Amino acid sequence: MRLVLLLAIAFAAWCGVPRHAQAESCTATASTVSFGLVSPISLASVTATGTVSVTCTWSAVTLTPNVLVCLNLGGTSPRSLANGSNAMQYDLYLDGAHSVAWGSVYSGTTPASVTLTKPALATSASATVTVYGQIAANQPTVPTTGNSTTTYSQLFSGTTTSINTGFYLLGAPTCASLTTSSGTFPFTATADVTNNCTISATNVSFGTASLLSGALAATGSITAQCTNGDSWKIALDGGGTGNVTARQMQRSGGGGTIGYGLYTDAARSIAWGDGTGGSSTVTGVGTGTSQVVTVYGAVPAQTTPAPGNYSDKITATISF
Repeated sequence: MRLVLLLAIAFAAWCGVPRHAQAESCTATASTVSFGLVSPISLASVTATGTVSVTCTWSAVTLTPNVLVCLNLGGTSPRSLANGSNAMQYDLYLDGAHSVAWGSVYSGTTPASVTLTKPALATSASATVTVYGQIAANQPTVPTTGNSTTTYSQLFSGTTTSINTGFYLLGAPTCASLTTSSGTFPFTATADVTNNCTISATNVSFGTASLLSGALAATGSITAQCTNGDSWKIALDGGGTGNVTARQMQRSGGGGTIGYGLYTDAARSIAWGDGTGGSSTVTGVGTGTSQVVTVYGAVPAQTTPAPGNYSDKITATISF
């Protein structure tokens, strides 16, 4: 009985000895890089930032209290956000100046990296790495679909991300020497391409006339630049009279008027207005580049009013 009891105590004591078999390890989680609303016709670059959160864990007692964490991002550079077959060029960078593209040791480019040290009274440490995104400027023809805001994105799955770690006491390793992956950190980059238009116009000038015994003709232009694929409509208001089919130019200082019309066609048969009173608007579909529409003006023969400068102010409105 005594021998059995001693063996039982010894066995229980052996089972109760703490074990320190936990291996050092690191994990990473990345946020979405969201560029928000993007208007390609602005021709401007668009920037955004994202983060990768890194946490490393050590055994309570360790001989390698330091770790170099390398965050590899595969794929070609520059990168593309896509919607179906449509693409918008951008890239992800390691610096706010957007000069060092985020890359991977597997392609000989530069990964993101951070060094962590085990705290004296804890077994884990964390850090946040900022990544910088920039959509390239001068991409006016990037389209929307369905006349609505269109999401472009790129998914970085486990096959294109890799976290490589090197734990050490002295003499830090380099990312180039760490070629074994210990995990991934999938994330997405997104941008919402929005419909947008700009508009400008030149005057319709009938020049100088002494008598209005015959018709006068002149042209002007309206230039629209709208997002590629965006349907647009241009309406003209009634000017001083408020009537799109009975326009009048007023004499500077008062005392006379000249009737005139604005038209969508060279034959001057279709009044250009806002759709009321039998008038029409001009419609089109954006290309991302400038589209010029001619405004046809006509002054019909009429009783010549007092000499002077005659004008009317028309407001053009583009809807999209």
